[in-house]
Amino acid sequence: MIYDRRRLIALMLGACGLLVVRCASPPDAEQKTAREAVNAALSAGAEQYAPSESIAMTAAVKKAETEMAAKAYKDARVSYTQAKSLAETAERTALTGKAAMRDDLEKQLTELVQRWENLGGQAQAASKQMRAVQKQISDADARTVVEQLEAAKTAVSGDLGVAKERLALASAALDRWERDLADRRAIAVKSSAKAKP
Repeated sequence: MIYDRRRLIALMLGACGLLVVRCASPPDAEQKTAREAVNAALSAGAEQYAPSESIAMTAAVKKAETEMAAKAYKDARVSYTQAKSLAETAERTALTGKAAMRDDLEKQLTELVQRWENLGGQAQAASKQMRAVQKQISDADARTVVEQLEAAKTAVSGDLGVAKERLALASAALDRWERDLADRRAIAVKSSAKAKP
């Protein structure tokens, strides 16, 4: 009976010792998985497309690193687990935000292309009434619009920030071209009205 009691006490002390060693050892595995999750979130664009989640994730990582430096491994383990969870959320949010932005930019691009095509017919009608110099200016403006639209199309498949800038430039060029076309039509109408007796 004494032998069994000693054996039981030895087993309990051994289990407690393992528990203490487990809690006292650095949470290397948790640290590694948290870092991988953070890198994935940053690669997905969390800083740009999920800024609040990115801030929370960064704060959790800093907290865990501080706890590691203080050798509070149990707390660090919990913080790394939380950082991993926040990083996964940031990654999902970033990917969703990026997809929504890409869809919005593609919609804007489609609208600008449609607007350009509609103006093309009006421009051909107006070009018949233009002088050679006006036609050269109009053609140069048209090339600018086409170049801006092509640059925006290319950028939408890559960097969305650049795509947004390109779409703004294309829209501005198209607005300018549309105003110039309206001015030319107004001048042509006035000229034809003066020519009639």
